Amino acid sequence: MTILPATSLSRSGDGFGLRLVAAVAAAGLGALAFESPRRAVEALMAAALVFLAFSRLAWAVAIFVLLTFPENLPGVLGTGATVAKPVGFVLALGWAGYAAARRGQLTLLPRDHPTLFWIVLAFLLLATASLLWASDSAQTVYQLKRLAQVVLLLFVAYTAASSRRSFRLIVWAFLFASVVTSIYSIASGSYIAGDRLGGLFDPNYYAAELIPAIVTATFLLLTARQARMRLFMLTVIGVDLTAFALTQSRGGIIGLVVAALTAVVVAGRARPRVVIGVLLFAAAAATYLLVFTPSHLKSATSSSGRSDEWRIALRMMHDHPLQGVGLGNYQVVEPSYAQSNIDLHYVKFVVRDRLVAHNSYLELSAELGIVGGLLFVSILATALRSGVLAMRRLEQQHDELEWFARGIVAGAVGMFTAYFFLSAQYEKQLWLVVALLAVLPVLSRHPSLDG
Repeated sequence: MTILPATSLSRSGDGFGLRLVAAVAAAGLGALAFESPRRAVEALMAAALVFLAFSRLAWAVAIFVLLTFPENLPGVLGTGATVAKPVGFVLALGWAGYAAARRGQLTLLPRDHPTLFWIVLAFLLLATASLLWASDSAQTVYQLKRLAQVVLLLFVAYTAASSRRSFRLIVWAFLFASVVTSIYSIASGSYIAGDRLGGLFDPNYYAAELIPAIVTATFLLLTARQARMRLFMLTVIGVDLTAFALTQSRGGIIGLVVAALTAVVVAGRARPRVVIGVLLFAAAAATYLLVFTPSHLKSATSSSGRSDEWRIALRMMHDHPLQGVGLGNYQVVEPSYAQSNIDLHYVKFVVRDRLVAHNSYLELSAELGIVGGLLFVSILATALRSGVLAMRRLEQQHDELEWFARGIVAGAVGMFTAYFFLSAQYEKQLWLVVALLAVLPVLSRHPSLDG
């Protein structure tokens, strides 16, 4: 009688187990296909994404970026308004398996960037503690779920982008997603408020999210050696600038101007080319504004209630400086300020519509107090500082990743500026950019890290 070695028995058992799981899964998928072919296809795609996340986390994050860049997917896909939650759940599940399989070999935010981790954790704990004093705890719970999702995305994206190849893949996915979303929106002719590009997104939020894509693509266009790379970046810039102009977002314009000025400051060896590019862009923008002058931009004196919301947010900060009114409770509490001595121009926006504060920093400061506002600003500042330090180290190494870093740093500054006019603290693109900034020091310290 032949006795198989223990390793052979183990492998034989593992093979049988895998075959059994595959057989059960196939049977379940067949039964689901009989009942609903569409759901069977969706289940198969979800299973494929789980497998991809387990084995190629960066690719899974790239797919997530592509699917969730638009605020709403086209209705023809039949998937509902958005797939961010289900795909995000699959991504988190894959990340957990990916981490369990690699353990000590994994790049993790708490271990590599403890300062940023503890600031994020303190911010999350303060937001959770606000349940104790919030007027509407249900709203706080709802916003806590949103906050937890984007913080989890920060951790997952940080791990996924921790090799040079993976980092480039995720950046390219961001650029590609911006182009696909812009082309579809322009081609479908989806406009809101008469002549502002919309449909898949809110024009103001989309304009802010295009800023990092436009600026990063500009740096890569001016420094790329390959013709196909220059062609792709030129496409990104042309399509995204067209979509950006059609959004007619005043906050976006301010953010892009700040990003362009920042790009000149951080351009390094490429400064002469960047200055020429910025001047050409300024000339084209001035011509567009003078000749066409979109109707939304003509009404520059109207703030659509934004100034009222800022006054209310500042008053909330004054009334509740330490603890705020509770996460997600700005809109709950704001109607009570319509009866105070604040000079409001659009009372209906405060009492009936209950608009957000239209300022990420003021809204969080009103909801979580000055400490909460400072913690949020510290998250952005710490990530931005990481990107700047890595950018300088990459320059010393004459590393081509330097141009990615410069573009993301300048684009992030522009995006953060645009968020002075938007309540965008839960936007996925914001936390993805924070992750890309935070992981840059890891890549700059380990030039050979290309797994």
